[in-house]
Amino acid sequence: MDGISERVRLMGDLQAAVTEALTGTLRERGRGFASDREAWAELKECVERTKKMHSDIEKVHKEMWSAVTDHNGDAFAALSQEFERSATRLAEEWAQTSALAKIAVLGESANEAVEESGEEVAE
Repeated sequence: MDGISERVRLMGDLQAAVTEALTGTLRERGRGFASDREAWAELKECVERTKKMHSDIEKVHKEMWSAVTDHNGDAFAALSQEFERSATRLAEEWAQTSALAKIAVLGESANEAVEESGEEVAE
């Protein structure tokens, strides 16, 4: 055993995913944010979207309890799969939000990084 816990490994993987999302997002956008206001507005949309996704997961969780109390193993299994898919999608959404926040932190240097890369930007 290498002494690194699975949770620490997961956090490292998550950081790598955020870094990948950062570079991919900059490549797709072709720029950082035009202003602090634009960054704030886009991050607000992300937070609202993730709140909605979280609320949907909570509903599935409640339905899982109903399946438990009804002794309905098939419903519980199906709801568990939906919970897992939704939780994974929520984690992806938060990773993307984290990348956008990093772009906001980079400010003008994000635009410079895109310009220096010289890569074609997707329209």
